[in-house]
Amino acid sequence: MEHSSNDLDEHALANVWLVLGSAVAFFFAFKLNFMLFDSLEFSQGVNWIFLPSGLRMLLVLVLLHSGAVGIALASCLINYMTGSSEQHVFNIVTAVISGFAPLMARQICATYLHLDTNLNNLTSKSLFQLSVVFAIVSAVLHQVWYFWNKASESFISGAFVMAVGDWLGTVLVLATASLLIKVYKR
Repeated sequence: MEHSSNDLDEHALANVWLVLGSAVAFFFAFKLNFMLFDSLEFSQGVNWIFLPSGLRMLLVLVLLHSGAVGIALASCLINYMTGSSEQHVFNIVTAVISGFAPLMARQICATYLHLDTNLNNLTSKSLFQLSVVFAIVSAVLHQVWYFWNKASESFISGAFVMAVGDWLGTVLVLATASLLIKVYKR
């Protein structure tokens, strides 16, 4: 099957819009989380409730790499806005972890838990498993990076709190999305 140059251009443009849409959505989810749950911050970048984690999971489940890149771009901007603008490597690697940890969790679930990569037959059980794997992968990757850079004093407590916060945020986002879908269907 041959693709015309125009088809490829349209596909590339659609991906750019998906990346930008993901970035904007993640950026505003981060801002909303800050407004609602700033008082529940455990340490820099570690929250007891982190709603953007649920959005990260949804964006990567549905949009794959476009969602991951958008999340990474937004995370990079957020890192520069909230952290040191002189720590380029730290800010960029942290952003890459934010964007690609959900992809890794998705792949782990596809390989070991037999998650259908086309997202057919998703069940409450598979979403629960995915949310747990995602929370653990994201927290461990972030905390290894933070601990290695001395941005976290305790790997264990930081990873635990981040995993709990990511999981709670994911559950809240999934529950809200489920409720909105039910309301919409009526």
